[in-house]
Parts: sequence; C-alpha cells; structure tokens
Amino acid sequence: MEHHTSPDDPRVRERARAIWEREGRPEGRHIEHWQQATREIAEEDAVPGPDAGLQTPDSASERALHEAAEHLRGVDAHSHHRQSTTTES
Repeated sequence: MEHHTSPDDPRVRERARAIWEREGRPEGRHIEHWQQATREIAEEDAVPGPDAGLQTPDSASERALHEAAEHLRGVDAHSHHRQSTTTES
C-alpha cells in the first residue's frame, strides 16, 4: 500500500521531532528537519513490498509447473541438509 505524506501526517511530525532531538534540539532548523523527515518517509514508502514484482500464473499448467518447482526446491534443500548432516558425523 502506498502512503503519500501530507503536511499534517503524524509520521512526519514524529520523525522531524526525532531528527531535532538527535541533533541536540537546535533552534531555527524546524523547516529543514520537517523537509528531511518528509523525504525519509517518502523514500521508505517508495520501497516495494515483499510481493512486488511477483507474477501470478495465468493458467492451471503454469500453476502446476510453479508448484512442481517449489516442491523440487524443497526436496533439494532437504537432501542437501541430509548430506551435510551425514558428512559431519
């Protein structure tokens, strides 16, 4: 979900205050801190989520291939784990 920052966004207010406190509470830099907070939050919001870029299979055959590949990855991981535990003994 994309979130656009607005002047009354509480996240900006909290971040600007944190920046101000981190910098020793200097006077006269509130606009700079507010702008920095707005930029940081906008950058964070622009980072794609964990599902970004994943494609959904269009057909049953593609779903079956995808499921088979996932199964084989799991089998390969288990067989590799078994091999490493038998060689360590």
